[in-house]
Amino acid sequence: MSDTKRPEPFGRFLRQAYEWLSLPVALLYLCYSQRVDPRYRMSYLKRMRLGLRFWRNHRRIETGTSWRAHLVMAMHLLELSPDTPGDVVECGCWKGGATANLSLICAITGRTLLVYDSFEGMPPPSRGDWVAERAFSGGFKPGQLQGTLDEVQRNVTRYGDLRACRFVPGWFSDSLPAHSSEIAMLFLDVDFCASLHDCLQHLWPRLRKGGYLFLDEYILLPYCAVFFSEKYWSRYFNEAPPGLLGVGTGIQVGMYFTQLNALFQPGHAQASPASIAYSVKGTRALWDYYPDETAQSVDDPAPAAR
Repeated sequence: MSDTKRPEPFGRFLRQAYEWLSLPVALLYLCYSQRVDPRYRMSYLKRMRLGLRFWRNHRRIETGTSWRAHLVMAMHLLELSPDTPGDVVECGCWKGGATANLSLICAITGRTLLVYDSFEGMPPPSRGDWVAERAFSGGFKPGQLQGTLDEVQRNVTRYGDLRACRFVPGWFSDSLPAHSSEIAMLFLDVDFCASLHDCLQHLWPRLRKGGYLFLDEYILLPYCAVFFSEKYWSRYFNEAPPGLLGVGTGIQVGMYFTQLNALFQPGHAQASPASIAYSVKGTRALWDYYPDETAQSVDDPAPAAR
């Protein structure tokens, strides 16, 4: 939903060349972890093979997110103890590119992947949702970016592990209130503010303490601002905002860009999403330094007792 122009052919060539040339380094970098639970029996070599499969699936299934981001989430699941309860929840799956990859790691870790999507494409814009209003004023229509349930299931059957998945069709406002299981990891690729609000309202309370919330729309600063909004988190959850790591640039996954509105950078988020942002439940992104409120106690200390 970017307003920027598509990269020129030479720019696309450079981005594709960078993708190929950086692939081995990305696999080495993203698969390395000393915190992987040995009970999964996922050696370094097995992790790299899994990452290579993610990359292949990314080329076979049309997707709006990157295999690199999928691999980051997979590694966090491998670092989580098998004794820790909780499902993996994906909201917004389009054609099932991320679903196929996440189903593979869920099968390895013995977790259920719950997939929430309308399977009818994008919903009509809600009043006051600036992201949706901008998208539809730019030519989007309700139903666009649709992946049918049959299509997603076929992709997962062919490239992932359908046995690890449970699909929940419907608009988020209708389907999410019924969610009752504990969540170990939550992946949101929902685009609109109204959709993000629905996901936070109904799923954040189910996310276990220390659980991860991953977000694809990390480049949209006003959109991500909800994770720092004291008003929002006080009003709806009576807690401090959790913050969001990777806002603007995404966490490091071996790609980079230097300008939010650049027409081309290798791995530029608006042209080829390669990264992701995340929040950890239990963290607090709360600013509490107000020097004007403490000036009197510093400049005019209480007189010493006699």
